[in-house]
Amino acid sequence: RRCDKNKTVVEISLYNELTGSIPSELGRLWNLRTLYLGRNHLTGTIPTELGMIRKLSSLSLQWNDLSGTIPEKHLKNLLTLRALQVEGNEKMGGKIERHSLLCQMRNRYRGPTPKDQEKYTGRRILRILTATCVPSGSSVGVSDRLECACCTECFGKTPKDLIYQG
Repeated sequence: RRCDKNKTVVEISLYNELTGSIPSELGRLWNLRTLYLGRNHLTGTIPTELGMIRKLSSLSLQWNDLSGTIPEKHLKNLLTLRALQVEGNEKMGGKIERHSLLCQMRNRYRGPTPKDQEKYTGRRILRILTATCVPSGSSVGVSDRLECACCTECFGKTPKDLIYQG
């Protein structure tokens, strides 16, 4: 835990010891800039309340046992988010399409948003998006993984399974 000069918590880094789910109450830490909960034994889904931490620039949840999908509709509110790391959570599934909110937050995104997709209106600032995934359109047949059109790195289940590096 790290605090600023006003004794406000701005960084939480906890690893190797945590079990259970990620507390939704973390969303009340409005001045938090870094949340590192990687390399624990956390289960459940990513709380949508994390989207309320407006100053968050780094969200690291990698190498846990999280499931569900990335709550991108809530994370779009994090206008200072630079890094989102969720690799090693093999139970996370779904699809991050090229026109999704997370891809729109990436600097490299070019192109229109389809009518049925929500448009991201903030700055495109997400620099790092890593996941245990396969690139969109890949012929690799793994239905239990996340499919990602704009991840900066897609990790396999083990380092030798590295599928793609962008």
